[in-house]
Amino acid sequence: MTKKKRKSGSTLSFGAGFVQNRNAARVIGRIDELADAGEPDCWLMKWTMENKWGHFDLEWSATRIWVFTEPEAEAFAIGPEGRVCLGSHAGPVEEVVDASDEGPKARGPLRDLRGIDGALFTCGMGRQVYQRVGKNRWVRADEGVVVPVGEVTLAGFNSIDGLSENDIYAVGFEGEIWRRQRGKWRQLESPTNVILHQVRAIKKNLTYACGQKGVLLLGDGDSWKEIHHTATEDHLWGMQWFNKRLYVSSDEAVYVLEDDEELRRIPMKGIETCGHLHANDGVMWSFGTKDLAWTEDTVMWHDETP
Repeated sequence: MTKKKRKSGSTLSFGAGFVQNRNAARVIGRIDELADAGEPDCWLMKWTMENKWGHFDLEWSATRIWVFTEPEAEAFAIGPEGRVCLGSHAGPVEEVVDASDEGPKARGPLRDLRGIDGALFTCGMGRQVYQRVGKNRWVRADEGVVVPVGEVTLAGFNSIDGLSENDIYAVGFEGEIWRRQRGKWRQLESPTNVILHQVRAIKKNLTYACGQKGVLLLGDGDSWKEIHHTATEDHLWGMQWFNKRLYVSSDEAVYVLEDDEELRRIPMKGIETCGHLHANDGVMWSFGTKDLAWTEDTVMWHDETP
């Protein structure tokens, strides 16, 4: 795709984002010229309805963002090696998930960051899972599932979600689906062997996962089935529950799951790239590689690309 020149005069690309509320959103941005040169630098960008875009420079590459607003606003950004930037009213500070030889250095990159019932979790290759339990305190939450150091196997988690700390799902390579209840992990039977990119726990006995080749799965507790739609075979990266409906996204489109279990593509005039979705406070954002837009009803989209 042709690189679009932005208002800033630079060509920018965007990664995952987070909707803090209807008047504020955050996204990871990169200057294409620096990325092409192999520089790891990125921008932690914040949009507000009043002031539009601002950014904070990082000297390393962040891949996911999560924001807590209670008891005070704290914005977390994490990189694949386990570096964490925490932004708050006190200013930015850095944390490290696990700098030991048992962590990402040995087992591979971290891939997701997710708040679950007020707690913060990250997961990644080797089926690593960590929970943040205090300032710069990340503890392992992967006993019984993590791949032993030195074992040569292609296994890992791309996404984690749950309704509480006592009931968590994680999905990833080879279509694997795992469930952690009261601290114990169990592998569930999966209807697919393709890589799963996202899992979303909506309510009790209602969970979805999506991934390569347009695969979309429906989970009911321990039982999972594939939703056999005909909309696309493109990889599905993003997934969000919004206005009581499920939305999924590929690199080029956003789809809604209809009552007949078919996906319908959402018209998005002028928006050419999608990829990541997040919703909060009555709005949903699409964070595409080259396009950033939000909607209240999925009919009218507001292009906020800087």
